[in-house]
Amino acid sequence: PSRDRQRGAAVLRSSLCATLIARNSLFQLSTMVLEASFLCVDNSDYMRNGDFAPSRMEAQLDAVNLLSGAKTQSNPENTVGLLSTAGKGVEVHVALTSDVGKILSLSHGIKLGGASNLSAGIQVAQLSLKHRQNKNQRQRIIVFVGSPVTEDEAALVKLGKKLKKNSVALDIINFGEEAENAAKLEALLNAVNSDENSHLVTVPPGPHVLSDILLSSPIVQGDEGAGAAFAAAAASGGGGDGFTEFGVDPNMDPEFAYALRISMEEERARQEAEAARAATDGAATDGAPGAAAAEGGDVAMAQDAGAAPAATVSSGGAGGEVDEEALLQAALAMSMPGGAPA
Repeated sequence: PSRDRQRGAAVLRSSLCATLIARNSLFQLSTMVLEASFLCVDNSDYMRNGDFAPSRMEAQLDAVNLLSGAKTQSNPENTVGLLSTAGKGVEVHVALTSDVGKILSLSHGIKLGGASNLSAGIQVAQLSLKHRQNKNQRQRIIVFVGSPVTEDEAALVKLGKKLKKNSVALDIINFGEEAENAAKLEALLNAVNSDENSHLVTVPPGPHVLSDILLSSPIVQGDEGAGAAFAAAAASGGGGDGFTEFGVDPNMDPEFAYALRISMEEERARQEAEAARAATDGAATDGAPGAAAAEGGDVAMAQDAGAAPAATVSSGGAGGEVDEEALLQAALAMSMPGGAPA
C-alpha cells in the first residue's frame, strides 16, 4: 500500500506541476532574468553573535539557501557563486554554477574568524562576474554586512561608481551592526544604483528570521519571478491547507505545495459554483407552482365566477402568506376538464 501511495503521489505531483507550469508559462517568460550572481558572506568573528537565532552565521547560511534557490529557479540558465570576506582573506568557495546543492554543501564549510573586508570581497566578486562564460547574463553582487564597515565613505562611493560603470548591480543586506553601517551603505547604494537595479535591506535584530525578511524584500521579489511566488505561497499557507494528508511538506517542496493549493482552490470554487447553481434551480422550481396557480386563478375567474372564493382562500392565509400546497391543488383542478374545484 505504501508503494501504491507513493506512486499515486508521484502521478499527482507530475500532473499538478504540469498544469501549474502551463498556466504560468507566459508570466515566467515575461519575468525571467538571465543573471549571474555572486553571494558575499560575512564570516568575521561578529558572526558568532546570537542576536539572530541561532547565530548570525547560521542566519546567513539560511539566507544563502533562499537566495541561491530563488536565483536558479527564476531561470535555469542563471548561475550563482559564493565567497567569504573575512578569515585570512577573501576566499572564493564556489565559482559560478547552477548547482544549488554544491553551494549549500560548501557554504557550511566556511570558517569564522578575523575581520571582514567589504571592498575586497566586492572587487573579487566583480572580477569573477567579469569572467562569466555567458556574457548575456546580467551581473549582480549580493553582499551580507554583519560587522562594522572599516572603509571610509569616500572609498565606498568610488567603488560604487566603478560597479555602475561596469553594469554591475549590488544588493546589500545590512544586519547585526545596522545602525553603525547605515550611512556608509546608503552612500554605496546611491553610487551604484542605476534605474533602481540595486537594493539595500536593513534587518534589525528581533524575533524574526533573516531569510523570512529577505523573502518579501525587493532582493528576492524584485527580479526573481515565479520562484519566490512559489515559496511565498507555500510559506503563507503554513500547515492549515491539509498538505500533510498528501504527504507534502510545503517547506521542502514549495512548488508542489503551490500547485496543490491551486488545485484545491479550483476544486473548492467548482463545488461552490455547483452549490449556487443548485440553489438557483431549487428557487426557480419553488416559484413555479405559485406562478402556475396565479395564472390558473386568472383563467378560472374569467370562466366561472364560482372559482373566485377558492382562489381567494388559496392565496390568502395567516399573515398574508401564500399556501403553496393549496395553490398547487387549485391549479391542478382548474387544468382538468370540469371547471373549478368544488
